[in-house]
Amino acid sequence: MRWFLAIVFLTGTSAPALAQSSGTLSYTQDARTEASDEEVRTARRAYRAECQRYQTVDYCECMTGGMAQALAPADLGTATALLAHDLTNAPAPAALDRNSVSSAQAAAADFEPSCRANRR
Repeated sequence: MRWFLAIVFLTGTSAPALAQSSGTLSYTQDARTEASDEEVRTARRAYRAECQRYQTVDYCECMTGGMAQALAPADLGTATALLAHDLTNAPAPAALDRNSVSSAQAAAADFEPSCRANRR
């Protein structure tokens, strides 16, 4: 039994290290790797509130979950600023950072198809 436990222990602790060194696993960052929980919560609530001005609660919950996971709070702030423009097909405000706009639009394009059934 001791040998069995030793093998399980060694296999369990060395497998992740081997997988990481071989490059077979990929780990993605999320918003909490870029900012504090409070910053993420604040940005998430602002996005959800702005979204609900134009869309259903279900659509906004769906989009908020994906967007808040994928974007750092600063980029989620840009996405929040773009919501009114995106939902009315208006161009993005010129004052917004172009890189942040690109990140926000790419994330929205990724998540919108999954959430579309809940739109008004």
